Amino acid sequence: MAYPQQTAPPMGMYHHPAAHPSMMMHHGSRLDLLEAEVNHIRYSTPPSASMSKLPGMVPSPTKLGGSEVLDFGSLSGASTGASSNLMDTTMASSADASVAAPGHHAYHQLFSLYKDAVTQLNSLQVRHTQLMSTHQELMMAHYGALQYAAETESNASTGPAGAPKKQLKKHPCMGVIRLDYNYPPADGDTDSPASFGFDVTYRVVPGMTFEIAQAGKFTEAVERRFAEGIKFLEQKGVNAITGDCGFMMAFQVLARKIATVPVFMSSMVQCPVIGAAFDAKDQILILTANGNSLKPQKDVLLNHCGFDVEEDRFVIRGCQDIPGFDAVAKGQAVPIDIVQPGMVKMTADIIRQNPRISGILLECTELPPYADALRASTGLPVWDAVTAADFYISGFKDNPRFGIDDWQAEWDQDQEEYAFGQNLIAKDKDLLVNKTQTSSPKKAAKPKSKAAVQKLKKLKKKQAPCLGVIRLDYNYPPAAGDIDCPGSYGYDVLFRCVPGLTFEMAQSGMMTYQVQQQFVSAVHWLESKGVCGITGDCGFMMAFQPLARDIASVPVFMSSMVQCPMISVAFDKYDVILILTANSKTLEPQKNVLLKECGFDVDDTRFLIEGCQNIDGFDAVAKGEKVDVERVTPGMVKMVQDLLSMQPNIRAILLECTELPPYADALRQATGLPVWDAITCADFFISCCKDNPRFGLNQWQNDWDGTIDEYKLGENLTGKQKGRLLHK
Repeated sequence: MAYPQQTAPPMGMYHHPAAHPSMMMHHGSRLDLLEAEVNHIRYSTPPSASMSKLPGMVPSPTKLGGSEVLDFGSLSGASTGASSNLMDTTMASSADASVAAPGHHAYHQLFSLYKDAVTQLNSLQVRHTQLMSTHQELMMAHYGALQYAAETESNASTGPAGAPKKQLKKHPCMGVIRLDYNYPPADGDTDSPASFGFDVTYRVVPGMTFEIAQAGKFTEAVERRFAEGIKFLEQKGVNAITGDCGFMMAFQVLARKIATVPVFMSSMVQCPVIGAAFDAKDQILILTANGNSLKPQKDVLLNHCGFDVEEDRFVIRGCQDIPGFDAVAKGQAVPIDIVQPGMVKMTADIIRQNPRISGILLECTELPPYADALRASTGLPVWDAVTAADFYISGFKDNPRFGIDDWQAEWDQDQEEYAFGQNLIAKDKDLLVNKTQTSSPKKAAKPKSKAAVQKLKKLKKKQAPCLGVIRLDYNYPPAAGDIDCPGSYGYDVLFRCVPGLTFEMAQSGMMTYQVQQQFVSAVHWLESKGVCGITGDCGFMMAFQPLARDIASVPVFMSSMVQCPMISVAFDKYDVILILTANSKTLEPQKNVLLKECGFDVDDTRFLIEGCQNIDGFDAVAKGEKVDVERVTPGMVKMVQDLLSMQPNIRAILLECTELPPYADALRQATGLPVWDAITCADFFISCCKDNPRFGLNQWQNDWDGTIDEYKLGENLTGKQKGRLLHK
């Protein structure tokens, strides 16, 4: 067997098997051949030949078994070597068993080294193969990831069949103007981002102290910074603006002159809507930080909120004497676990003294953390700064239950932390009266787990909130979003038809005695089933609002028009609110009722009333037929866009007809304006009876099971009542 002469690589260089294909495989068989060759040398080579190859000798070609072998001398002093050279030297170093002892010893050493080298080489080759296989798998995975990313990016920019995909609008965001007042807000406080189910952007106004807000007067410099704050928030793309102190209601007029989005500087803007939902003899409890704090704002509250501080209908009480609540005035973390029992006890005492109280409004922006505890303990509806914020944001928010989808990005559930003074340039930060804190403020104390458990044990879980709907004696197939469709709501709903109450009767605003008795019976029945709010399935039922709320003890809102005052107060007097109805002439007969009950003047130029009777496909409403929403939507959007081109000062849209909510999302997407309807109205009143999972007392109310019960006209009526139905 002949071994060709090879040149050894430089010392220290790894001799990769890929450079010598002959060494990449069959190492075991070559080793066997080597051993055979050595045996041949032992028994066939003369001692003299073997001795000539001992260390120190000069290498020379030697014939072994008919093959020429290259021999190396002075192995110990050689500067180069490789596995092939080592093999040749080993074979030539010992010819037979009679070789001298030094040569024989060298032979065993070299042969042992050779075997180790071959074994290690084989192991390295196996490892190399494994690494190459893993590398190939990783490269394939990397390629797959790149391909997936490319497809995803392509799908994001194109729709089905490569058609361009609509750009999603961002999820609604609220802006908050902050006092120059630094304190650690609790969850539920307006100044805590965790209080809201949407993004919030804050902007402090340097120099606008609590005292300035309470006085209701600006210095020129502070007024300029206030205006800059409003413009900053609008530049950031907020959809509505509020304040972190109820006293800012004094600056409501100025703020809405600057802003183009809805402005509600105090939770007190809810007063007109709440007042409209209750009978005149019912009382509303208003809790504030200090009982005397609202009197200086008497004129502002009366002019913009329809709220008279001196009126007997509103019971105003301060929380300043509740143990632990003094932390608010001191700018410290409020110990909620200490304050909450005192808040509940004080409220219970006030209600005992004033049994006509039917609802509660929390004026102070630091009171929402106690709203759930008050709902659970009193069973009354409770409104606060957060329910007000939710109402205004709902005008911009996609309704996932009906209407168009995939036009607005979902909220990422990520609330950005805010540090006092953030969003100010260095120059403005220097103007702050209350400097930013260098250390993190202490968080508000939370109830101990054992104490919380004991409180929950004392409370019997309340029924999940349920809406009651009075239905006309009128049978038609409602679309999703229609007030008569159970799937339009995110909570339970009970329907009760009034036999004989026709569309024509509702439009006239007058019921016969027999029908009125059936109407009264329907209201009582809904209350007996535990509904926490009652509405009607036709806007003309607003004429029966006084009768319904005189009977009911829960809020009554027979038309979406009750939202008018809360919408109009959020915009400047020169802004226009578009009201869409089934027929433009339908509101005229209800002029007096709407003015008295909703503060809405049909002839007021701030309100532009437009009917939808001429939109292609909408005539199905008047015919009592199923409306093709997809067919009607483009015409609805075009009509509104044409109106906007002629009336650019339109700032908001209110859908009066109960069959119009299915088009709300399409109008929001196409115009960018807030849209309120019968469903946002119902959601607003349900929110005051519903557990807020983000803060306050939890697990006091059963969760909605998500089950939607279908309804057929005439259900929930006795056999005798069904017999009076005009539409079977």
